[in-house]
Amino acid sequence: MLNKVKYVEEKTMKLSKKLEYELDLIWDKRSGSHVNIRGFPKIKLDMPTEFGGMSSAPCPDELFFTAIGGCILTTFIYFKERLNLNLKELRVSVQGTVEYSGPKGYRVSEITIIVNVEVPIDDKSKAEECTELTINYCHLTRSLEEGIPLKISSKIQLRS
Repeated sequence: MLNKVKYVEEKTMKLSKKLEYELDLIWDKRSGSHVNIRGFPKIKLDMPTEFGGMSSAPCPDELFFTAIGGCILTTFIYFKERLNLNLKELRVSVQGTVEYSGPKGYRVSEITIIVNVEVPIDDKSKAEECTELTINYCHLTRSLEEGIPLKISSKIQLRS
């Protein structure tokens, strides 16, 4: 596997060395905000009702977990293309746990991610390799792994 990872790095990792993102959150005059990211349609976020919000949109925690799942999914797709994996279905399920941790309030205590993949029988080893590369290269989970317990697993279904 080490030689394949090196090959992947040499052949496909000719990407920018540094990526920077900028966005604005504008208070909606109630309990949430509108998020402006580049030229995309605005994303709305709100606080859950138990914190005085209206629950009219996803809360920041849900968007945080969405970003992590999105990073896993798009990293998988990136490697799927390079490995010529014949992918039939891909679903990433994320379960995040936030717990009250004392005087400083709440903290993310655990994130569980399941990568559900469906491929033809002949592509089982490619799907396993793609999953392993995804886990090794998703920059968001790698950035979080020392501060938050992460459990990442995969389920590969074979289709004849």
